[in-house]
Amino acid sequence: MPIVIFGLLAISLGLWGMAAWWWSVTEILRGLVPIILLILGILSLAAGLSKVRGDNETDQEILEDEG
Repeated sequence: MPIVIFGLLAISLGLWGMAAWWWSVTEILRGLVPIILLILGILSLAAGLSKVRGDNETDQEILEDEG
């Protein structure tokens, strides 16, 4: 029960803070959105490259087994 009360209190204080300091919240979002997009782009690129490398290694193993 104390966890539920703490959760409700945190939500209400968070909403109050967003209403009271809305422009500060938008400033933070304007700064965080490009950084998050950059990080997600780097992660997506790394995942795509590792998949391509894995596919190439699998193809090479198949060719070695056949030859």
